Amino acid sequence: MDKPPIKEKTREEVEAERKAKRAAKQERKKAALEKQKLDGLESQKKCKESSTESTTAVDSTKVPKPKPDISKTAQKKQSTQKIETTKKVINTKSNKNKENIVKNVEEVKPLVKTVKLANLVKKSTGPVTHKVKLFNHLYIDSISLLAENKLKINSGKVHPSFIKLGVQMQTSVVAGSNARCLAFLYALKQTISDFVTPEHKTFARSFEEHLGPAIDHLMACRPFSVSMNNAHKSIMWHVKRLPHNISDGHAKDTLETVINNYIYVQIHMASKAICIAAQNKIAKGDVILTYGYSSLIERILTSAHSNNKQFRVIVVDSAPWYEGRQLLHRLVRNNIQCTYVLLSATSFIMTRATKVLLGAHALLANGYVMGRAGSSQIALVAKHFNVPVLVCCETYKFTERVQTDSIVFNELANENDVMPKEQWLNNRYLTPLGLRYDVTTSDLITAVVTEIAILPCTSVPVVLRVRPN
Repeated sequence: MDKPPIKEKTREEVEAERKAKRAAKQERKKAALEKQKLDGLESQKKCKESSTESTTAVDSTKVPKPKPDISKTAQKKQSTQKIETTKKVINTKSNKNKENIVKNVEEVKPLVKTVKLANLVKKSTGPVTHKVKLFNHLYIDSISLLAENKLKINSGKVHPSFIKLGVQMQTSVVAGSNARCLAFLYALKQTISDFVTPEHKTFARSFEEHLGPAIDHLMACRPFSVSMNNAHKSIMWHVKRLPHNISDGHAKDTLETVINNYIYVQIHMASKAICIAAQNKIAKGDVILTYGYSSLIERILTSAHSNNKQFRVIVVDSAPWYEGRQLLHRLVRNNIQCTYVLLSATSFIMTRATKVLLGAHALLANGYVMGRAGSSQIALVAKHFNVPVLVCCETYKFTERVQTDSIVFNELANENDVMPKEQWLNNRYLTPLGLRYDVTTSDLITAVVTEIAILPCTSVPVVLRVRPN
């Protein structure tokens, strides 16, 4: 004979049975305690009755026995009846409680499930952190930095010109590689003029210590550009070469002349030389495509128009900052014929362009160009349509850093610039990411226009080796 198949119980059913058994055990214990209490009451009553009987027996020896009272016997019977009725009520209550407990256990099952799910949801949501894991190394703890900056500012270690510049950089009032470098150098000139060397200390070392908190403050407000880094290194190289016995006045004069020469030669004269070289590449009837806003590109186009060169300009722009509108307004003010499109229309408008002029944030040692986000897309589309791409960049923006993508080193913009805070703050599935720069490979760029000459991208190491300081 085959045995009937045994039904396997689910985990929930087993747990329910265990809970019911535990509840039944608890009820049994309660009932046993109640019985013990009742037995104790009965024993106490019996003791009292026996004590009354003994007193009556002692008194009966002295006093004649009274007749038995019928009312006392009736009270005893009533008390015994009451005890029996209470026992029955307790038993019925215990049975009812057992049934109710079983029902409650069955009702608690879905509630337990819902509570567990709710707890899981709470744990999973928790405090919403909006960070992209791939760019985790670029995020800055803004709260701790703000606290440190407040301490530095209140202590008086940071010069007011650097505090002002930090606010301007953080709010994007001062934007662009050249503008930030110029603002930094002018703030440095003010700190040098207001600096006083402490007693028994040299100017060079004490000024370097004095400048450290100001540089940290600026870095906390916004990371340094390559142009600012190179300018800072060049000025500090001259500071370290000052003699130990130099007076404050003479040291300040020499450093001010150094800063003025750097601004004049590396920025103003370099941009003028680039304008002359780039104008020679603009022919009559050219349609020049540019992206975003660059002060150098604006100067090239305005000076070419003032030299009676006939050309049209296509300004390509992109969210979230729309910097190209600033270039568009300035070119139209100078009566230059312009077309304004967004980055999504690049492949459509590129068929009309004859040349592409791009600005640059930095030129890397491996020949790659670091520019505002979207520049690599413009260069890629231009390469597809066989349109030459010229990058205009001063040599003081050349750096020894090597980078092949925009992930290793970049700058993150404020998330609120990308989209409003109400749309992403409470949504843990949405994280806005605003990358400021991207990297363009050297094969997509035709040439780089510098103040030295029009060079290929691969000649960056040669320029870095030849350049002084």
